[in-house]
Amino acid sequence: MTMNLSPRFLLAVAVGGFAVSAAAVETISFKRQVLDPRFYAESIAAADFNHDGNPDLLAGPFWFEGPAFTKRTEIAAPHAFDKESYSNAFIADAADIDGDGLPDAIQIGWPGRPAHWLKNPGAAGGDWPRHLIYPFIGTESPHFAKLITGQSEALIFASGKKLGYATRNPVNPAAPWTFHAISPEGEWQRYTHGIGAGDINGDGRADLLSYNGWWEQPASLVGDPVWKFHATDFGRGGAQMYVYDVNADGRADVITSIEAHKYGVSWFEQLAPAAGSSEPTWREHAILSRDPAEKLGDVQFSQPHATVLADIDGDGLLDVVTGKRYWAHGPKGDPEPNAAAVIYWFKLTRDPVTKAVTYTPHLIDNDSGVGTQFIVTDLNNDGRPDVAVANKHGVFAFIQQRTP
Repeated sequence: MTMNLSPRFLLAVAVGGFAVSAAAVETISFKRQVLDPRFYAESIAAADFNHDGNPDLLAGPFWFEGPAFTKRTEIAAPHAFDKESYSNAFIADAADIDGDGLPDAIQIGWPGRPAHWLKNPGAAGGDWPRHLIYPFIGTESPHFAKLITGQSEALIFASGKKLGYATRNPVNPAAPWTFHAISPEGEWQRYTHGIGAGDINGDGRADLLSYNGWWEQPASLVGDPVWKFHATDFGRGGAQMYVYDVNADGRADVITSIEAHKYGVSWFEQLAPAAGSSEPTWREHAILSRDPAEKLGDVQFSQPHATVLADIDGDGLLDVVTGKRYWAHGPKGDPEPNAAAVIYWFKLTRDPVTKAVTYTPHLIDNDSGVGTQFIVTDLNNDGRPDVAVANKHGVFAFIQQRTP
């Protein structure tokens, strides 16, 4: 999840694998650091909270000072949660909400509960005053997306059985944000999975994605009109969804996990409309199989509840990063709850002749996993993406290393 309301850092995820440079093949590895083994959050964010030039990490009630991440500062009363229960920090972000030059903390709690931003007090220290963004944030993977041209990023989610987005008050940053519904009342509720944004039809306007189709942004948003719906089967409800031209054919494709608490990650190739139709057709390509018994690239794991796109190896192509959400519903819920809590990145390769696409898995870690949202950003200012996660295993940073 990114938010460009202030200078900040690229989100995503990475580790383990190979990167190709012009000079030689380099091996990519990641140095694992446990910031805290306790369960504070299932989300994490990065920003330079103290303006020292180094990215810091925000997880639950703390921000951890970079680049060492050994010093922490409270932004709220610390509370470690029972690992068989849930935290109050499902989604995290950071941005300068009030325009004072300091990044503030953004936290979204349990699905269906409020989102808040916490004002950074700066060098004076002390309390981080809490301000309401919106009182009811539905869907399990709300995130900030560049949705409306010329505006700062919007928070996309569902509320009141409608899909939509919220925008802040440019005059009064402390005021609650305004929700704009783009759908009629329907099945949207607090635990709905799968949401994203991107320009599907190439008209220069970002469309809204859901697991069952995409909503076309109209030319005018005056009066908050209902957006045109294009029914498409993108699975049963995964995590964050992305729009990206995977095979470089000039058409936007969709990347999503298939079912957040079961199996499957795919990219859906957009094809030309069938004869006599104006609707695009779609072809699914599995990155991780929907079939629990099938391994692709010798890899299979359940519960891909958070996903990110990121150029892990610096080849200019966006790779897919995801992992297993550890104990999403405790030690006995969901398929294989006690299997290794892995994180993988899947390297995107395009054949220069046939244009065929391949995603090759590379293990990041096998004892951390993802939560409901995680990030990748350059945490040590070396120009390479690093990884940070927070979940029921704790808070972790993975710093990228490269060797010839």
